[in-house]
Amino acid sequence: MFSERDKTEEELRFLKESFDAGVISSEEYEIAKERLNSKLRELSDIGKKDQEHEVKESQESSSEEKTESENKETEKEILEEMENQEAKEEQKEIKETTEAEKTEEKAEDEKEQEEKPEEIEQVEIKEETKELPVEEAKTDIHEKETKEEQKKLEGTTETEKIEEKAEEKKQEPEIWEEKTSNKRIFIYLAIIIIFGLISWYFFFSGNSAPLENVDAPVSLIACSSDSECTEEGKIGLCLKPGLEDAECKFIDDARIKLIILNDETCFNCETNRVLSILKSFFKNLETEKIDFNTEEGIALIKKFKVNTLPAYILNSSFTEAYNFDKFSSSFNEVENSFVMKNTVSNANLYIDRDEIPNKLNLFFKSGETVNTIAEENLNEFLEAFEGKVDFEKHNADSRIVKELKINTFPTFLINNKIKFSGVQSPDKIREYFCQMNNLEECNKELTKSLI
Repeated sequence: MFSERDKTEEELRFLKESFDAGVISSEEYEIAKERLNSKLRELSDIGKKDQEHEVKESQESSSEEKTESENKETEKEILEEMENQEAKEEQKEIKETTEAEKTEEKAEDEKEQEEKPEEIEQVEIKEETKELPVEEAKTDIHEKETKEEQKKLEGTTETEKIEEKAEEKKQEPEIWEEKTSNKRIFIYLAIIIIFGLISWYFFFSGNSAPLENVDAPVSLIACSSDSECTEEGKIGLCLKPGLEDAECKFIDDARIKLIILNDETCFNCETNRVLSILKSFFKNLETEKIDFNTEEGIALIKKFKVNTLPAYILNSSFTEAYNFDKFSSSFNEVENSFVMKNTVSNANLYIDRDEIPNKLNLFFKSGETVNTIAEENLNEFLEAFEGKVDFEKHNADSRIVKELKINTFPTFLINNKIKFSGVQSPDKIREYFCQMNNLEECNKELTKSLI
């Protein structure tokens, strides 16, 4: 689908070609040209407004991203604080574990010290028993044994107490780990709550002004150009484009019959481009394609004096179409119908010229860079065909250029029948030429890119 700008530029091109062909006067050309340029400027202003709207949306998006970034930084600080607390608690745990180990070592030392005096006492008892009578010695030994048992019981009780304390200290890290796990859960919950409060603050508290002070929501604009107003079989018009009260208006258009007269064997007689343009301006277009070699085609050629193909013929309903005034200068009125001018239709096949095999003509305009490049590419093609091509070159001011109504340069004419325009690569020139000529050199491959 063509945009409004594309349509306007296409109209401007048709207008220029009509002026170059002498169809319209200089005064008519200038008036129409000023109207179309004014329309292009209006479309450019609308484009600028759209760009400003996009910039505004981009700034709002940037503000939201900044808010999200601040929230992430706050969350990061909280996580770092939590990690520092965990590190401190781990250090404390290690310290307490070390103290518990030291306590156990101390208890073992005391136990060893208690065992040594017992050995010393046993030695002393033996020495005393040597000096005392047998009975006194037995009595003393019994008393000492009783005391030693009491001491052992007391020592055992104290050792058990120390071991119990050590066990309790060993269990303390497990209890601490459970407490730490609970703390982490509370910390995570706190982070979630804090993050929610921060989000609420930024997104809601900043808009706490009374409702009457809040800007009304931006209303949707119905259309910015005619191309946005579409309905089957109708012409769409955008009234007050780009404004809040813009609206689409639809107009019933006339039904027009279009006949496309063409040669199905022509390799360079494509019609899709012109047909697409016509359909975009005339919504109720009925199309019929006719081959010029049929009886009906021959009759149309004689009736409308057609000498180039493809030819586009509209019936009399064309005058009732909404866009008639825009395109009327691109057609010649013949037999109560309208035939598109050759300069507009870009017809490429000359049906009234005799075919000359292996013939190639070049039409150029001196001093233009594109024509120089075209000749350089053509030289490679001519060298590859080793003089088998009947080649001629014609300046833009020559008689044959006016006869063929050529207004685009450079242009090539193959076998005096079919033309093609523009700068072409050597291989593309070979391809077109060999569509109509069968030479041995046609099997060669030439440079595919422009030199």
